[in-house]
Amino acid sequence: MNSWQAIVNMIKAEGIDYIFGIGDSGLQLYAEKIDGIRNVNLRYEGSAPFMAMAYARLSGRPGVCTASKGPGLANLIPGVLEAYTGCSPLVIICAAASQKTSGMGDFQESDQIAMMKPVTKWSARIPYTERIPWFVRRAFSIATNGQPGPVFLELPYDVSGKTRWELNDIGTPQYLPSKKVRTGADPALIKEAAKLLIKAKRPVVVSGNGTILSGAADEFKRFIELLGIPFLTTPGGRGILPETHPLALGVCGFYRTKVGKEVYADADLILTVGTRNEGYSTHQWRDFPEGAKFIQIDIEPFEIGRNWLPDVGIVGDARLVLRQLAEGIRDEVEPGKDFHMLPRVQAILSAKEAFQKEVEAECLVEETPLPAKRVVFEMSRIFGKNTILVSENGSQDAWSYCYPYFTVQDDSECVPVAEQTCMGMGVVGAIAAKLTRPEKNVVCVTGDGAFQMYMKELPTAAQYQAGCTWLVLNNSAFGWVKHHQVTAAGWDTSSFQVQPDFVKWAEACQCYGQRVEKASDIRPALEAALEANQKGIPAVIDVAVGLDMSHFKRAE
Repeated sequence: MNSWQAIVNMIKAEGIDYIFGIGDSGLQLYAEKIDGIRNVNLRYEGSAPFMAMAYARLSGRPGVCTASKGPGLANLIPGVLEAYTGCSPLVIICAAASQKTSGMGDFQESDQIAMMKPVTKWSARIPYTERIPWFVRRAFSIATNGQPGPVFLELPYDVSGKTRWELNDIGTPQYLPSKKVRTGADPALIKEAAKLLIKAKRPVVVSGNGTILSGAADEFKRFIELLGIPFLTTPGGRGILPETHPLALGVCGFYRTKVGKEVYADADLILTVGTRNEGYSTHQWRDFPEGAKFIQIDIEPFEIGRNWLPDVGIVGDARLVLRQLAEGIRDEVEPGKDFHMLPRVQAILSAKEAFQKEVEAECLVEETPLPAKRVVFEMSRIFGKNTILVSENGSQDAWSYCYPYFTVQDDSECVPVAEQTCMGMGVVGAIAAKLTRPEKNVVCVTGDGAFQMYMKELPTAAQYQAGCTWLVLNNSAFGWVKHHQVTAAGWDTSSFQVQPDFVKWAEACQCYGQRVEKASDIRPALEAALEANQKGIPAVIDVAVGLDMSHFKRAE
């Protein structure tokens, strides 16, 4: 059996459904021969890591992607960097030039390990055929366990030939899949944290990306409801619970809105779970409430005290630690007590209801050009429950992070960009999201700048009948660049003088397309997009909007 065939069988044994690439690698070539693994052949190698990230986020398993050696692999690097900073578990397996001619200038020979090492948890060459199972198992284990992240393996040409494998009873190579290892917290630290929580009068929890990667939604819900603790999320932690939950306050940091900002600022204790507390999630570290206690929970010891110094720093898996904390405070909670009836919760519910009405009145006014927040608000109501929101980097789409302009409802999930905010992740991630969760509505809110970088993948979406919607908030510019130029210099050089017709492009790619310039057309266009999606047809809704940075001004 060819080594590539053997590797694909091992990937299948790890429970992986898809391999992302442009179809030119040994991994994808031999995947075509094996049932249960589906290739997704893209138009550009750089799309593959982004799609693998979305798959990993929604499946709970590592995303697998590949490329040809040399320049093909180099095109993966921006996406792998995004995965590295976003703690997204990827396994990247690519070919390499033969070891026998190493250093002699063979075709597309390059130091691939050196290229990948700075943006991966582990990068390695498989030196011998008989070591393949060890390296593959190790790659999946490292990608998944501890703080997740991308891992890279290269298979030199002289290791990829046919060899004799020891087979199991179903005729595939003997292989023992990797296992997820979870670590609990130090019981003494759990006691310390429980004492602080019980003593606190106004605690607030911030749920980060790690809470979702841990699959800790049930434990998180039980924990916050025991004491009636309101919560915010980072962009990566969004979707841990619906934002219709009584204790939900939306996103923190730069994306915080009125009620969340007020409740957070008034807190006497902050507990963060699975977040680095990096710049965007903390409003550049300006938001910590004066005098508040701080409990930090993270699976990675390096992250404890990296920014804010905690009173109690707990290392452990979010699911297990939250379970331990709930047990630690359970005896202090009055039996049968309903958190809804707590005066603080009642006040928050009243404030949220008032703010919801304020946002609705703000969004439904008639303005030209259309405000981005109006479009996002309408989209949230049309797509509703059972929706995956795939975020993209940009200025206009920032409104989609802001609750309740967009509200994560029941049975909904979010696919965020990571700290690097590499443009295009959301545009192509939407395709993978629909393939991974075909039963859900999928919408990507994107600016026209990011959309143009990766609209080359619209034919991919049509080819695989991935019925997702791109809501393109079109201000004919890179919004952030224009804003900074106008603010700093008083003029801009970045507005697009020539802009593609996105509707014609969509139609040329066998997708549905519609242009929206009037408020009355927003709802019918979104409804038409959803109808097309239900038939497996991707949709592009191109909305003419202005440059609106008011949320960020208000966030100050």
